[in-house]
Amino acid sequence: MSSYNSPLPVGSPEGTGAYAIAIGDTAAGTNNVGNRTDSAGNVAPDFVWGSFPMQPNDERTDGTAVVAVANNYAQNYNWSGYTTYPSARLTASTANNHTVAEAEWNNYPAFTPGVGNFMVTAASGNGTTVTYTSQNKLAKNDVVNITGLTASAYNLSSATVATADALKFTVTNASNAGEITGQWYGKVEATNALTAYDGAGITFINVPSVIGETTALALDELKDAGYEAANITTATAATNAASTITAVSRTGTTATITSTGAGAKYPVGTKITVASLAAPDTALNGTFTVTAVATDTVSYTTTTTGALSTGSLSVAGLTGVAGTIKSQTVAAGTASVLSTATISITPYATAS
Repeated sequence: MSSYNSPLPVGSPEGTGAYAIAIGDTAAGTNNVGNRTDSAGNVAPDFVWGSFPMQPNDERTDGTAVVAVANNYAQNYNWSGYTTYPSARLTASTANNHTVAEAEWNNYPAFTPGVGNFMVTAASGNGTTVTYTSQNKLAKNDVVNITGLTASAYNLSSATVATADALKFTVTNASNAGEITGQWYGKVEATNALTAYDGAGITFINVPSVIGETTALALDELKDAGYEAANITTATAATNAASTITAVSRTGTTATITSTGAGAKYPVGTKITVASLAAPDTALNGTFTVTAVATDTVSYTTTTTGALSTGSLSVAGLTGVAGTIKSQTVAAGTASVLSTATISITPYATAS
């Protein structure tokens, strides 16, 4: 007899998949590692993670190797041996998929979306109600903090949501600063968010380099990267007394200036002005971007070429370009920085 099984009857629960859906939708529980199970006790397939669900931190520990198994141990014949390690603990700030799971986006499509942060792009008030334009998942009576709007009157703390839909929400408040639109940095955050990055539209910051930029451009770039305006500090300008040049050289288009302590005064990326060099070194005068440093030297690229080498100089002609950034407190390239983090930038003072 053939082992072929006849098709399930058309329209039956088994034939339409309704039976499997019913099991998947039946409230059950979780297994010993926290994965959702269906009513039959099996791990419920997840339409995001597949049949191998996300593994929580419940079963993870920190540490090093815990056991080394010898060659040909037990049934491991012909193996060269292996070492067993405990699973590393997942860190929400650096493990992207784990961040998603921790924000409650597991068991999709039967998920509970994590409450949290949403962008606010416009706002208006009429003296009794403030209406915010925001794609959100807020609900009536949620308590929220609203930040980053250009009209400070609309930046509210512990405000209670009066009404909400997918595109806007309102709060009862007497603020009336007119209508503001085109808001790049507005944010609403539910006070019961699991973390500062829960929700839609608010991402981690990958810190840009603003060294050498004007203060205005630096502030704009940091806000574009995700920093809130209130969390960016412009420090007191760095002293910018002219440094004494003691020697200069050029190979090809790469010029090098020797000056005591120059490497620390003018880091890579900063803008410098070289002045007062006399012939045959006048081609090295101008404004440049530092490309390399050592303790007592800075290098940059000139628009002309040709070998130069002059020593025994004493020329007070090296300064930073006033108003451009000398340093930033969070290094460029730092990733997984929360949008609530702070950063400070230091520009050069006027040359003296």
